[in-house]
Amino acid sequence: MSERLSSKKMKSSADLSLGADLADSENHDSDIDSAIFQLEMVHIELDKLNDKENDEILTIEQKYKKLRQHYYNKRGEIIETIPDFWSTVFTSHPSICHILYEDEEDCLRHLLKLEVECAENIKSGYSIKLFFNENPYFKNDVLIKEFFYKQGHLSSASTKIEWKKPHPFTGSKESSSKNARKRTHSTQQTFFGWFANNEDASSDIIAEIIKDDIWVNSLHYYLVPDPDMEGNNDKDDSSDSSSSDYEEEELFEVSQAQEKASGQRSGDASANNNKRKNNEDHKRRV
Repeated sequence: MSERLSSKKMKSSADLSLGADLADSENHDSDIDSAIFQLEMVHIELDKLNDKENDEILTIEQKYKKLRQHYYNKRGEIIETIPDFWSTVFTSHPSICHILYEDEEDCLRHLLKLEVECAENIKSGYSIKLFFNENPYFKNDVLIKEFFYKQGHLSSASTKIEWKKPHPFTGSKESSSKNARKRTHSTQQTFFGWFANNEDASSDIIAEIIKDDIWVNSLHYYLVPDPDMEGNNDKDDSSDSSSSDYEEEELFEVSQAQEKASGQRSGDASANNNKRKNNEDHKRRV
């Protein structure tokens, strides 16, 4: 009987322990749920604050966009008085110059004006406008490439170029006809090939360069030296340096030869003097 009582006590103790563990587990889960709920509330407040920040930033960006536009208009009027301004800017840019054919460079000499316009909601897209005067390449007086969001993805569309004659510009360089090239090209893309290509707007590096660098820093690229001229100057400097080194080496060799000849003459003169002295001594002994 005592064994039965002992067994009942042990069972009762185990049940109590299990019940306590379950209670602790439930309390622990409840604490975690409460902590997660509090975290969610904090993140909701953070999201509200971020949305407010974005709205205020957008308002500020729109304000300064309008203020900058006044100076961009003034800059444009001045640029129109400078011949070949935009063609010089494009051919001087280290990334753009490598995708230009010679004929494309000539075509860009007819570029009167470049404009980059952002949408009213700056984050909604932008457009690149190229204004041309009469030229032998195409009939369009303005070419526009627009970037916009469609179903959450950045897309683009560009003006169809009305070419006046067969052109090698709208494909890759490998598929184009053989045309004279001014530069060593590191890419197969051409400038007008870029303009006509709307396959992957989100990876359009050329458009980003025009929007964020060329449009903003046009004067800088107008003033920098032509990359080809820099290369030629480097070659000239290298050639001058090589020529100078060669001349110095040649002068050194001539100097060495003169010293050697002088030494030989001195040696010959000394030998002749010794010979004469020996002859005189021999005559005196005889």
